[in-house]
Amino acid sequence: MSTIYLVRHGETDANAAGLWQGSVDTPLNGTGQAQAGAVATALAREQAAGRVPPFTAIYTTPLQRARITAEIIQQALGDIPLCLRSDLQEFSLGEWEGLTYRVLRDEKHFWERLASEVNFTPPGGESGSQFGRRIIGALSDILQRHPGIDERVIIVGHGGVFATLLSIYLEGNGRNWTAYTMANGAITVLTFTPQPGLLRLNDTAHLGALAGAKWIDKV
Repeated sequence: MSTIYLVRHGETDANAAGLWQGSVDTPLNGTGQAQAGAVATALAREQAAGRVPPFTAIYTTPLQRARITAEIIQQALGDIPLCLRSDLQEFSLGEWEGLTYRVLRDEKHFWERLASEVNFTPPGGESGSQFGRRIIGALSDILQRHPGIDERVIIVGHGGVFATLLSIYLEGNGRNWTAYTMANGAITVLTFTPQPGLLRLNDTAHLGALAGAKWIDKV
């Protein structure tokens, strides 16, 4: 049985302002750095307790908000292997990146068009179908690389990626992604036996006062 820990990256200024970042390489802000440290501490304590096997590897994206979060976790866990994968990057909206969620909803009608037109593509971005195929391929490959009994893998990444993957794997399609959004620094845990099962969703207990809203709550 493989267990996958999904960790959303720490907060950026764009997160705090309600802006879609996508493929834009934005840094963590002070809160995001603290959230990353809190996640790292929580995962290290869980591993040190010895009730579960050690973590096998960490996967993340080249975008620094995810990569730096992953590096902070890696240091806390004893420098386990960290692998960068561009196919785990956030949904690219091209020229629409940097817009607020409300502009995307009310002026661009992005969410509505995405639900009704699977091949709708924002200018210079990727379509929903391209995005879905990319991230499914990424997670499938990671699962194939870690088929062993009681393997535990951490993926540090992005809210849109995780929400879509959870909807696809747990419900068979990506249409209910809004039910699976995560706050910055939150942890979600999946098992594959090989059928996927949800153990924890959007766990922010380790963040305390650092916990913020899920990004969909800002739309």
